[in-house]
Amino acid sequence: MNMKIYSPVFITLRVIIYSLLMFGLAEAVRFDALFPMEEGYFGEISMVEISQEIILFALFMFYLVFGFKFREIQPVSNIVSLFFLISFIREFNFLIDFWIYPALFVLAITGWLVVRDFRKLKSATETFFSYPASAWFFSGFLVTYIFSRLFGRSKFWLLIYDESNYRLAKAATEEGIELLGDALMLIGAIEFIFTWLAQKKEVQK
Repeated sequence: MNMKIYSPVFITLRVIIYSLLMFGLAEAVRFDALFPMEEGYFGEISMVEISQEIILFALFMFYLVFGFKFREIQPVSNIVSLFFLISFIREFNFLIDFWIYPALFVLAITGWLVVRDFRKLKSATETFFSYPASAWFFSGFLVTYIFSRLFGRSKFWLLIYDESNYRLAKAATEEGIELLGDALMLIGAIEFIFTWLAQKKEVQK
């Protein structure tokens, strides 16, 4: 693998860019606290929710396209891509009452892909998780889909707030942590691009 992507200069540049990304996301949370876009804070129409939707759609498109470019991981990339599409559809449950049906349709396609590519999944999974970028993906997944849900439980927030004022703190924290996890997965996608480009350049030598 081309080690230039791990050079001090390139690492420093990425730290700066990713830090600016984190700053921007934190400011999105702050913006929603200062200027709520609807009656409640951190509702479905907010900077945080819109940012989440943009990142989820970007991740869906990235893994879909990346699979065609990086055939070794395509069986896994397709599944990951459709997982993000389901998450994206789920974000619009406030707007579309029948969101479950397109989500189930995508889930059915995912199941079909698992059956179709079953023999390839083992090697594709091993290849996918052998790349350092997968650590960003896995970390973001745990933060968004596990930790944020557990940390956002009402019964926890009622231990430190009362019924009249716990909802704002709960919403701000849960949505902010979820956005953080999405950002980590986005960074993972960027890191996959760097790794793939470096690998492609190495092969061409």
